[in-house]
Amino acid sequence: MKRLVVLVGLPGSGKTSFREGHPEWAAVSKDDIRRTVFHRDFDLDYEDAVERIFTAALVEAVQSPAQVVCVDNTNITRAERQPLIEVASLAGREPVAHVMPLLPLEIMYERKKQQLEDLVHDYAGLKVSGFPKDRYEAMYNRYETVSEDEGFSRITNKVPLLSPLRGTKRTRMARHKRIRRVDELRPLPLFAQ
Repeated sequence: MKRLVVLVGLPGSGKTSFREGHPEWAAVSKDDIRRTVFHRDFDLDYEDAVERIFTAALVEAVQSPAQVVCVDNTNITRAERQPLIEVASLAGREPVAHVMPLLPLEIMYERKKQQLEDLVHDYAGLKVSGFPKDRYEAMYNRYETVSEDEGFSRITNKVPLLSPLRGTKRTRMARHKRIRRVDELRPLPLFAQ
């Protein structure tokens, strides 16, 4: 049966790295839309457009022949996950959740800050505005654990990442090799026949 994989985790928890380990998956991600379409990281002025494009891309992806469609967003509350479970059901796909580790707030926030620094370094021309700690803490406090009664057929909890926050030059080069440049990303066809 075809699957809809829903990644769950705070920013910096390893969702995109996990997804990149599955290059055969069709992926739909608000971060990818922000970076490829608008050439920026999160910017509230663009979020309505990001949401509309994401919704259209998700509909196209779940109706495609792809065996696995992955939703790479935070999906940290039941309210955010419920429509995805409904979409999976309507498309005849098995809804599966992969939950990233929830580490202490300070560690998670440091990971997010490092991720933003890496974006600035790796993507010239990408507007990165930062992520205030109070906003991150508010997300952290809104996080709702995924439970079996939500409707997922499987829930997998990922092992916490044990890598250091800042990699050595060698690990940074290895990470850089697996990053797809913004201009190399190919958007999903929104109105395929």
